[in-house]
Amino acid sequence: MKIQHFGTIFLFFNVAVQAIETRSNLSKDLFSGDTLVFGGISLSLLFLFGLVLKESVQKSRNVSEKKKDVLSELTKPISAASESVSVFEDVVSRNPIGKESFRNQAVSVKSSQVNHIWKREVPIHPELVLAHQTFLEQLSSKVSFAELCFLSGDISLLLASRNGKLFHLPESPEEQSISDKSLKDVQSGRICFTEEFVYIPLATGIQPFGYLKIAASDWKQLTPREFHSWKEEYEERVSIQFESSDPETGFGNLHAFELDKIRVHENILIFASLTTLSSMPYVLKWVSLWTSKILRKQIRFYRIRQDRVAFFLSPEEWETFSKNLKELVESLQKESHPVDLNLGVSILEENRESWVLNARKALGQSMEQGPNRYICL
Repeated sequence: MKIQHFGTIFLFFNVAVQAIETRSNLSKDLFSGDTLVFGGISLSLLFLFGLVLKESVQKSRNVSEKKKDVLSELTKPISAASESVSVFEDVVSRNPIGKESFRNQAVSVKSSQVNHIWKREVPIHPELVLAHQTFLEQLSSKVSFAELCFLSGDISLLLASRNGKLFHLPESPEEQSISDKSLKDVQSGRICFTEEFVYIPLATGIQPFGYLKIAASDWKQLTPREFHSWKEEYEERVSIQFESSDPETGFGNLHAFELDKIRVHENILIFASLTTLSSMPYVLKWVSLWTSKILRKQIRFYRIRQDRVAFFLSPEEWETFSKNLKELVESLQKESHPVDLNLGVSILEENRESWVLNARKALGQSMEQGPNRYICL
């Protein structure tokens, strides 16, 4: 309500009174100046109050109508969504086959993800090599050709082979080609027959860890009972190595270290700690390969912590290893990702518990002095 309406009402009242006074010749005492002023003000205020009340009622109606419109707009998508959900539930309930196929698809997706993720390194242990050799020698009396392969995800790696009297053990696992169908059969635990070869899964659990490959012509030469006995013995020996190995490097794990420290013949224990921004498994395997190359024999490493390994050496091996430490440190220094190496060395004198304790103390002192150092206790 604008203030100009008040002046209009007041002016209209004064004009009307003057007109009535002129026509009817009323007495000036009845319509004095004070009476006109207060009467005009009263009527104007009364009329003004009525207009304000009317406008407030109209505004409240408009607001309530807008709220209803907004609520109706908001409920439209909710009702549409509930209708679509109810329609989907209707379809599923009326079609049990569709519901079952949906569940099967979910299960198949999960299983395919598990098969894709399952991947580990080949265990590194002299006993594993001995198991390969023994099994292939047993087979040599019946077959002329045999290969032992390991499965790392969808990759097939050759561990050992025998062709006639020749036993072949590669320095590192060699990738082998295998057809998708044969690989699928082996991963499912089924024997696969092709025109040239037979692929026999090797496992002690649900998931095969590898397979035996022999010539198709030699398959009939095997005696089932005798072959299964050899096969089970080999599978159990290999499975023990899997249970006691680190999946990322193939080294022995902490459990294997606790068992072997009691029965090893070497009397020098070495703890090695590495610090790097590079891939830790890659660096650890590089140190292991370098050590085996320098000493010209397979040395078993134990991964006892994420960044720490342990291994055993004889006095002669330690002498060769220590003389070439500078070469090892230089090989680990890369421009982009250098590696810091610390060693703690302990000599077996009293008992094996203090032997391990001294190795830990020596490693701690070495790390306190800075990178690329070793302490012997």
